Amino acid sequence: MKLKKFSCLLIFAVFVQSGLAVAQVAKKLIADKQRSIQWKPEKGQYYFSHSMVLNYENKTEKTKGAIKIYLDPISGAMCFRKESSFGQSGEAYDFILAFSDGRFIHCGTDENGKKIRTTEKVTDVKPDAETQNQQKENFETYCSPTGNKRTDAGFESVEYILSYATSENKDKLWLTTVPFNVNPLYGFELIEVAASLPVSLDYLYLLGLNQLISELDSKDLKLKLTGINADPFLALTRNYQEVKMD
Repeated sequence: MKLKKFSCLLIFAVFVQSGLAVAQVAKKLIADKQRSIQWKPEKGQYYFSHSMVLNYENKTEKTKGAIKIYLDPISGAMCFRKESSFGQSGEAYDFILAFSDGRFIHCGTDENGKKIRTTEKVTDVKPDAETQNQQKENFETYCSPTGNKRTDAGFESVEYILSYATSENKDKLWLTTVPFNVNPLYGFELIEVAASLPVSLDYLYLLGLNQLISELDSKDLKLKLTGINADPFLALTRNYQEVKMD
């Protein structure tokens, strides 16, 4: 249902918040030495050496806070924890893992208090060539570079002005090219389980694979990347019994 809903609104979303930065050379993000020891997916063990933090202000709902997403810079895998990302919107889940191939592993507790895990696949997290070409065309049509550059979280950011199809309003968008796939973050919007981030980051069809929003200032939302830092976290899925999704 979410995919169909987005398809109907895709053109409008492109007008409002499209973006695809010109390719840049990004520095490397190095995992710590524990990664080679602790990263053991075959044993249900996932080690994340870094986290990225996005401060947000939802102007419509008058809420503000921070979203923390744990990151493995080698595989691009991400970990969303209830305490620091999706909160009570997914109270049944302790954490959700997201991978660049579109897999999402949800680990939590069922209505009987039993620890379970489920897996789903969001195929659009890995867009085909046609989709990527459309993203580029959308960007070139509706986003204009200002020529301003700066450094955010150690990476170069480029400023763009977003134009609207239905008004004269213009928004400011900073995009940062990072050395990992950002789609697992944007794809979180499309997962089937009951968990959501406090603000919509539905940019899966609008941004390039390595384009991270470092700042957005629009009518409804303010978003600011405050850091990508060493911040180890070990997620153990083996403690949860696998259950097939319906």
